[in-house]
Amino acid sequence: MRVFLFVPCFVDQLFPNVAVSTLKVLQHLGCEVLFPGDQTCCGQPAYNSGYFDEARLMAMHQINSFMPNSPTRNHYSTSLGKTESEFDLKRDYAVGPSGSCVAMIRNFYPGLLETDQRYSQVAAEFATRTFELTEFINNVVGVEKFSGKLNAIVSFHDSCHGLRELGIKDGPRNILRRIDGLKLVELPYNEVCCGFGGTFSVKFPEISVAMADEKLKNFSQTKADILVSTDTSCLMHLQGRAKREGFNQRFAHIAEIMAESIS
Repeated sequence: MRVFLFVPCFVDQLFPNVAVSTLKVLQHLGCEVLFPGDQTCCGQPAYNSGYFDEARLMAMHQINSFMPNSPTRNHYSTSLGKTESEFDLKRDYAVGPSGSCVAMIRNFYPGLLETDQRYSQVAAEFATRTFELTEFINNVVGVEKFSGKLNAIVSFHDSCHGLRELGIKDGPRNILRRIDGLKLVELPYNEVCCGFGGTFSVKFPEISVAMADEKLKNFSQTKADILVSTDTSCLMHLQGRAKREGFNQRFAHIAEIMAESIS
């Protein structure tokens, strides 16, 4: 099974270990992993702010980075020891450690490019082959193929985009429960937003901080050592607020927990 690794901006710039952990997990599951070196932002910040033309250009670039039958390019060089490779819509998958960015490609690329004859079909097909990491493990690979061992007490935060736009709920929990020695304690009000919301936290900082404080209060009630999520943006927001408020708990992407458990 071939996987083309999709690394979102937050991961690339601020949490590179999440990308490395995702690679380790996918390889552990027997996947051949390739990396399109010129991929960039998926366009979600521009799209959510109403800059649809700019988001459309970014979507085109992203497709050109992955797709063999895109209008402007037919291959790319990888940085993982491969020479050249092409994304095969019949057998390959694009997988990323972010429900937010995968939701942008899955749910909004087809509509964003539907009037462009060069891209409309390829955008729709690419969307069906793009998965968030835990979604890919549960729905494509098979969660029973993963197991690990890690002594830890964790709680899980459901990111809004993963939960509401991709329907990711039980999948991450299924994975965590397969790690021997790990105890999962449910977070009170786990479906409530952490307050980040991308540009929301910039436009409404007071509300954003208040929501983060409420989430941290609920996390403290669990007595867990680690708050786990599928989105680094949520974790960055909560970790930053926790550091300012003197919290000592750890915040970790589920890919990091999985990678640690198989090490």
